[in-house]
Order: sequence, then C-alpha cells, then structure tokens
Amino acid sequence: MNKKTRFFLSLFLITLSTFSIAGNNLTLELSTIKDQDIRSIHPILIGENGDTTISETIFSNEKIILDKPINLHVARKNLAETLKSFVTKTKKIIRDIKDGSIAIPNEALKNEVMLNLRNNDSFLKRTLTSVDSSEVSERYKLYTTKLKGKTVIISQTTTFDDELYVSLVMSDPDNIINNSLKLNGGIKRASVENIRGIVRDLLTNDPSVKTISAHVVSPTLESNYRRIGFKDSPCD
Repeated sequence: MNKKTRFFLSLFLITLSTFSIAGNNLTLELSTIKDQDIRSIHPILIGENGDTTISETIFSNEKIILDKPINLHVARKNLAETLKSFVTKTKKIIRDIKDGSIAIPNEALKNEVMLNLRNNDSFLKRTLTSVDSSEVSERYKLYTTKLKGKTVIISQTTTFDDELYVSLVMSDPDNIINNSLKLNGGIKRASVENIRGIVRDLLTNDPSVKTISAHVVSPTLESNYRRIGFKDSPCD
C-alpha cells in the first residue's frame, strides 16, 4: 500500500468514526452566501462573575495545508504541538472534575461537560494522528481560529472535487470549561468566526468549491452553522 493510499484510508476511517457519533449532517451552498453572513466578528469575553464584554481585538484565522511532511512544515509542526497540549490539558481537566478540584454541583451539567470534553479529546487525537506524520495531501486542510495568538478552535477539512467536507471541529479544552461554567477567561463566538473564515477562504482562494458539508455533534456548533445558511443534507 503506497503512502497516498494509506493517507486517504486514514481519512476514510476518521470520517467513518465521526459518523459513529450521533449528530446531524448539514450542507451549505456557497452561491447562497451574502457578504454580511461571513464578516469577521469580535469575540465575546467572559470576565469576573460571569460578566461578558465584546473584545476590541478581533479573531485571526490560519489555514494549514498538509502539503509537506511535518519535518519540512513549521505551521504543521506547531499545530501538532498545540494538539498535543490540548490532549494533555483535557486529561488534567477530566481528572480535576472527577476528584472535585473543578466543582460542578449540577449533575446534568457535569455529565454534559464530561461528554463534550471526551468527544473533543477524541477529535483532537484523531486529528493529531494525521497532522503529526509524514503523509502529504493538498486536499487536507486545517483551519484554526485564534485570539491574541492563542488557538481556540481547529477545524479539519478535506476537499473532494467541488465539495469541502468539515470532518472534525475541536476546541481548546480550557475554553469548553470556561464557557460551560461561565468562568473568567471564556471566549465565545470562535466557532462562528471559524466557519466564516473557511467560507471566506473558499470564495477568495478556491472558487471551484461550490458546497460545504459537515457532520456536527454539538448543538451550539449546529446552531452557529445554521445561522450562516447551513441546511439539513438532502440525504437526511
């Protein structure tokens, strides 16, 4: 089996495992997009006592194409390190929730947070498998959204002919906790900016792509996607 075949087999397995997690399949026709749907937005920051403010600093976005092996690709290497740090942080956060260091008195909320962290951790590890390797494919792109240089959201995508598929969307686990518990340091709107940034990039740099499809697990992410025009996939 050659390298190209192994790479696309790994993508197929990632996609298959993603669909094993309950969620909804959504589609966006890029021809329906209006400028106001994809304008950059300012983050909402959670401060002391759960108060929120609109940040004066806007998000920044980066596209990382896996077109070179990791040893020749600085951005890819940096992304791999970010993914590893997120996996390490997730392990500690889950441990702290279990031993009570992070107190979540509401059992339903605690279960929801734990589920979100575990799903997110699974996505991080799957993405790391592809990023932290020597495999190469220009079809495989990752889009990150950052605030003040700190990565908040990562989306893994693959292009097939005239369609881009968003296979996994993952977060900094600190942000999952901070937003869920309304703690100081929480950053909101990052996933909205992330998908808007993906659409802007395709319209500007890859006009051959006509459709974006995604399998979304998080109700919040689904709401954000629908807000800019995603609809249920025809096959659903």
